[in-house]
Amino acid sequence: MSRGIKMRRALGTFGTPHRVEDLQKRHDAQQTLPTLLCDSPGCGVSVRFVTEHTRSRADRTTPIHVPAYIALKKGVEHIRGCRYDAPGRLQTILAAGSDPDFLQALDDGKHELRLLLLQQGLKRGSHHPPASPAPTANASETRRPTTYQGTGQRLDSYLRTVADLLTLRAMCDDDAVLAAQLTLRLGKKKIEWSNFFYEPDRYDEAWERLGASSTDLPMALVGTVRSHRSPQPGASYSATYLNCTSQYQRTGVTDQIDFYEVSVGHDDAAWLQSFPVGADIVMFGLWRQGKTTSSIKVDSKDATRKITYVTHKLALWPGFKRQLALVD
Repeated sequence: MSRGIKMRRALGTFGTPHRVEDLQKRHDAQQTLPTLLCDSPGCGVSVRFVTEHTRSRADRTTPIHVPAYIALKKGVEHIRGCRYDAPGRLQTILAAGSDPDFLQALDDGKHELRLLLLQQGLKRGSHHPPASPAPTANASETRRPTTYQGTGQRLDSYLRTVADLLTLRAMCDDDAVLAAQLTLRLGKKKIEWSNFFYEPDRYDEAWERLGASSTDLPMALVGTVRSHRSPQPGASYSATYLNCTSQYQRTGVTDQIDFYEVSVGHDDAAWLQSFPVGADIVMFGLWRQGKTTSSIKVDSKDATRKITYVTHKLALWPGFKRQLALVD
């Protein structure tokens, strides 16, 4: 069962703050770890440090790296209103949903999110004409949309609801909390949360899902901002690119490493740069595959060996600024 929201900090029994990075250093140095309590005012339940580790992934060569975090101890729950109370935060978001056609309450007390309305709104808001090639290897798409001006209050409400839900999901261990209360539907089909929301270690699955579909699929990716690239004076393009930390994995092919790059492009440089390097963000919308490229380089550790690097690109050109949100 999911343990809810992943915590980055906690308190010791004497009120001393402890951050994940410091706890990991103590663990690596084989030092005794302190007793930890939730740092949200009025809560104070027992929590535990989970050291960074790897876990295997079905049908994949490279294991998943799981960063360190702090989670609840078994058998305890955060108090109602605690900032880490994932079920409570989810109920608040669901209760605030203003359009029952988009977020429908079901007879069993659960809800259904109708992604077809979101997909249609995003299609109206984005157009993908041919454009100049992306300026860097990290600028993952060669087409960009114009912004649709007739947003309307209903679509803005959809975007706000989805952004709130996805931000909460990004803070949780897994899909369990949201999936237990919220079903995703696209037209007549129910969509698994794992086919809608992708963390950095699953960019390859997002790329494959895009390639296997003949229609525009609304998908959400969470990532860490790595860099921003803006056009130089005199350039033939006007877009700025926000690039996230790439996923890389070794494949079953000898001497080949695959990279999966995620970029967001927009003409408003100041807006993209408002998401600072190192920040975790959620990006959702109608994604595109960019052109796959490959290069061969001599192994820096073995001059007799050559490695093929294959780069797969995923790109988002948001028509609405609510399609990006900070994970805080």
